[in-house]
Amino acid sequence: MRTFRIGFRGLFVKLVPTFIVVGFVAMVLSSVLTSVLWRTHAESDIRRFLGNLDRPALAAATGAVDLRDPVACRAAADALFWQIARVGARDVMDFAPMMGFFGAGRLQVRIAQPDGAGCATAPAASPLLADAFAAAPANLAAPDTMLRRDGDWALVTHVGLPGGAIARIGVHYWPGWQLHYEIADDASAYDLMRTMLYLGAMGASFAGLLVWLLVRRVRRMTAAADRWAAGDLSARIADRSRDELGELAAHFNRMADALARAFGMQKALAVSVERTRIARDLHDTAKQRSFVLGLKLTELEYEAQRHPDLLPTVGAARRLADHLQQDLDNVVTGFSLPAIAEDGLRAAVSQAVHDLLAGSGIDWSLDLPEGAAHALDAHPSAAHELLMITHEAAANALRHSGCRRIDIACEPGDAVRASPGTPASRWRWVVRDDGSGFDPAAVPIGMGLGNLRWRADALPGGMLDIASGADGTRVTVHFNPMETA
Repeated sequence: MRTFRIGFRGLFVKLVPTFIVVGFVAMVLSSVLTSVLWRTHAESDIRRFLGNLDRPALAAATGAVDLRDPVACRAAADALFWQIARVGARDVMDFAPMMGFFGAGRLQVRIAQPDGAGCATAPAASPLLADAFAAAPANLAAPDTMLRRDGDWALVTHVGLPGGAIARIGVHYWPGWQLHYEIADDASAYDLMRTMLYLGAMGASFAGLLVWLLVRRVRRMTAAADRWAAGDLSARIADRSRDELGELAAHFNRMADALARAFGMQKALAVSVERTRIARDLHDTAKQRSFVLGLKLTELEYEAQRHPDLLPTVGAARRLADHLQQDLDNVVTGFSLPAIAEDGLRAAVSQAVHDLLAGSGIDWSLDLPEGAAHALDAHPSAAHELLMITHEAAANALRHSGCRRIDIACEPGDAVRASPGTPASRWRWVVRDDGSGFDPAAVPIGMGLGNLRWRADALPGGMLDIASGADGTRVTVHFNPMETA
């Protein structure tokens, strides 16, 4: 069993730091986006909060003190400050960090007495909030004062106190509070280290899972590519996923199919060229010499009439020369048959039979379904054997049967039309004539019948069946179905 290993210079090492960097960037971008989206929402929340303050309860929180006493005035202002802070933290989300923990002057309470004296909470108000206080009139009937500057805004509202005093509550909203709170103020070295560990652990887990899923599929592609490089184009990548890698594997498989077909076609063409060369060489050398040998033996037979004791030997030699010439003619004719790879089986059979029967007066027909022709053209070697069987059977009928018609048919059974999952019946290739027929059992197996059986055996699951009678001869080759894909 092959184990999965993570290489320290592979995708795993590249993905882990990438995940950490992306995690930090995502945190910063999330804070920035949240700050932008929160700005308008926070303004409406704070205005609603200040508008809905329970002013009598706030006035009662100051107690019955003499506000003319600076210490008592400061205590009353602090009481109002913390009461507002408690209510705000309860009713407004993120109110405490939004105000910067009230340590930067973004929330302040000022008490003004009718005589002009007053006090304020510490620390001092921020510049924008101080300007808003200055612009706010000391009048309970006046509306809330809003002041904006550089994206910030400050709001001042009023609360009536006993003795005619007025408490003014000011809030300064700073849009950058969230980034400052999450990344600067609240991010200690320990927090950064912990975040780094969390992101590293998450990145390592994510990268390990991704690399395991990815590399396993890539290795299948690599194994198939190695087999292709070694010449085994039957290998296919087993990946049925519908993602990009699955589509790539499907493209590679189609490429292997195309290469296999191209190499098969190239091989068939090379065989065709070599067959043509051999046929030409035999015709120009051995066949011509056998013809001359036959002439010499005929001349010798004529001269041997003056020597009767030599006539049987010379006659037998001449007959052997005739058989040799006929065999060479058959071989040259077989080598000269059209190439399946160039013309296809239908055209090759038609041309071969037409050339063989030309001038004989014998009619012939070819019944080859389109689906069967397409399947056989995809297997040039099997198609060539069928072509040779057809030529041999037709040549025998021409020479010996005295027939007037030859019918050639391919009977693919249900293989071409069968539904998926249905077993297809065996195919049959039939050559029949209407001649006088012969007794196959009484005929010695010569090169003709022997070649027919040998070529039938070369087909996948091939078997030859010869039936002959008074109504003619039927040569049938049974073989396994060819793939139509």
